[in-house]
Amino acid sequence: MNDGSVPRVLESESGLLGLDRIRLSRGRLLKGGAAVLGVAAVDGLWGGAPALAAGNPEPRPIPGGFDQNFVPVPSNPFIHALPPAVGFDMSTITDFKGIVGGTEVQGTARGSDGSTYWFGCDMRFMVGDYIALDGRRREKSFVFI
Repeated sequence: MNDGSVPRVLESESGLLGLDRIRLSRGRLLKGGAAVLGVAAVDGLWGGAPALAAGNPEPRPIPGGFDQNFVPVPSNPFIHALPPAVGFDMSTITDFKGIVGGTEVQGTARGSDGSTYWFGCDMRFMVGDYIALDGRRREKSFVFI
């Protein structure tokens, strides 16, 4: 039983697996992101060859996304991704069933010459099943940075 002193990921009455009580530092977030990227890269090495052997394993992208001015549009986008925010589809794949996680990191950085720069980074991962363009069910991991 969890007494509330330490958040447990697998024990929660909230149905959210305890993720509603976890606080992440920037370091922990970056380490976790690097781990997800590593897992996705290894998955591509182990599972990619059979998927490429027959048919077209490419996923069908979502119909909407951003136009060239980064304005959300419902169809014919320049980029098939929507903002990582409530009310938008975090997945970039149609006919996808699985786990999707993502974040948007924004901030400023100072260059070695003293200049200040603004940056923004949208990072997502997707692990699960999808229907490929060839109509076959596939299982894969994807990373979007």
